[in-house]
Amino acid sequence: MSLNNTPQSTAFGQWVAKVFDYAFHYSVEILLIVLILYICISRGLTFSIDVYDPIEPTAGTALSEASIAGGWLDGVGRSATALLASFSDPVPEPVIGERTVAIDAAHEGFNEVAPTSDPAPHISNLTLVLSPDYGERKKLPPNIIKAKKDRVQNYLKRYSEIAQKEMVDFGIPASITLAQGLLESNAGDSKLAVNSNNHFGIKCRKKCLGCTCRNYGDDTRYDMFRVFTSAAESFREHSELLNTSRYAKLKAHGSDYKKWAHGLKACGYATDKNYGNKLVKIIENLGLDSYDLM
Repeated sequence: MSLNNTPQSTAFGQWVAKVFDYAFHYSVEILLIVLILYICISRGLTFSIDVYDPIEPTAGTALSEASIAGGWLDGVGRSATALLASFSDPVPEPVIGERTVAIDAAHEGFNEVAPTSDPAPHISNLTLVLSPDYGERKKLPPNIIKAKKDRVQNYLKRYSEIAQKEMVDFGIPASITLAQGLLESNAGDSKLAVNSNNHFGIKCRKKCLGCTCRNYGDDTRYDMFRVFTSAAESFREHSELLNTSRYAKLKAHGSDYKKWAHGLKACGYATDKNYGNKLVKIIENLGLDSYDLM
C-alpha cells in the first residue's frame, strides 16, 4: 500500500522546508532579535530617570531626562540602541531604584571649586594648610592668605560638632573625619560638596536602592558620586562606610590619628599615594586632634 501525496501536503512540506532553510541562513539575526526581546521583557518595557540638578546647567553641559511610556516597538527600539551602544562605549549600568544625572562631554570634576566669593579660587583652600609657607614663597596678597585661612576655620566651626557626634556614635576620631572632609571637599568649596552635599568623595554603591547619584569626572569618565540632602547626611554615610568590613581593622587604632590616616590609604580609600601623609599634616598643622578630646 502506498501513500498518495496530495498537492496540499506537498505544498506544506515545501513551506516547512523553506522556513528551516531561512532559519538556518539567518540564525545569527534571529538570535540577536531573541536576545533583544529577552532584555526588553526582563527589564520592563518602560523606564524613567529622574534628573537631579540643583544648579542651572552651564554651556557645554547637557542634561537629559528620559521617560518612555510608549508601546512595545518603542521599548524594543530603545533597548536595541542601548545594546548596540554598549559594545562601542560601555557605560556603567544604573542600579535599579537609583536616580542618576547624565552629563555629556563636559564632565565636572568632583573636586573642582564651585563658584564662591573666594578671591583666589584657583588656589586650593588646603594649600596653606599643607604648605604653611606657600603664601610667603608665592608672595600672595595678605587678603588672599586671610581668606584661605578663614574658609578653613569656618569649615571647622560649622562641622566640628557633627564630627564629634560621629566619633561618639561610631568610634572614628573626629580629627580624621574633619581632615578627610577638608581635603576631599576643599573645605566645603568643591562642586561635589556645594552641589551634592558630598564632603567625602563617596561614590555610589552597587546596591544603592533609592539613593541619588551624579556623574562627576574623577579617575574615570563615568564615576557616579552620591548626592545627599544635607552635609550631616554625608558625614553619617562616611561613618557608616568606615564601619564596613573593609575598614573594620582601623577600629583597633583607637584615637591614633596617624595609624588611622595611613590605614585609610592602605585600605584603598583614595588613590593618592600621599593621602595618609596629607591627612596627618592637616591634623597636626590645624591641631585637629584637640577635637578628639571630649
